Amino acid sequence: MRPAHDTTPLVLFGGTFDPVHRAHISAARSVSRVLGEAPVHLLPNSVPPHRPQPLANGEQRLAMLKLACKGHPQLIPDDWELKQSGPSYSLLTLQHYRKQIGERPLVFMIGADSFANLHHWHHWQDYAALCHLAVVPRPDSPLADDRVQAAFPEADADSLAGQAFGLRLMLQRPFLDVSATAIRQALKEKGDCPALDPAVVDHIHRHHLYNVAKSSSPESDTRPHER
Repeated sequence: MRPAHDTTPLVLFGGTFDPVHRAHISAARSVSRVLGEAPVHLLPNSVPPHRPQPLANGEQRLAMLKLACKGHPQLIPDDWELKQSGPSYSLLTLQHYRKQIGERPLVFMIGADSFANLHHWHHWQDYAALCHLAVVPRPDSPLADDRVQAAFPEADADSLAGQAFGLRLMLQRPFLDVSATAIRQALKEKGDCPALDPAVVDHIHRHHLYNVAKSSSPESDTRPHER
């Protein structure tokens, strides 16, 4: 952690990452860049409370995150949620990091679909006293509830850096338009998916994740691993 007086925002990006894909990494890098190369902690859920449970275990999802983040020093795979018992409520994560960083800006990064449903989340009303939001667009996402929009007034990146919590940054790109379900289906049927980093595909094959047949050979084995 940086010292508490540092005004560079700390960004938290939680999810199942089952598996982590290029849209995750692109979105995290964009939020980092907009906020002055701010560090982004990517936190795999242990027990996600709002969606089906992941197919890959926490250790494997963290390993894939480390591979996908390699070469991007501003992206930091973080196992804090994996070490906790019970549901991975974002509120607990936000409370933990708020205590860690004092009055430094804390930014919670979510997709527009999650923002639209935030009023259904566990104690969402407490978020505005803990963090800012950075909302990444998703195609055809509905508008958020008026109460949520009012709790987090829209602002620009400079404003988020100027106070510790309570504002909302709406990104215009990139779109989080990749379906993890479609990725897992492509892996099962073809053994590869262009939405994944080749190193992640290799890991999936080595550990036979997502019903990838042991006999299948991903195209990534025969092409250079460029980043």
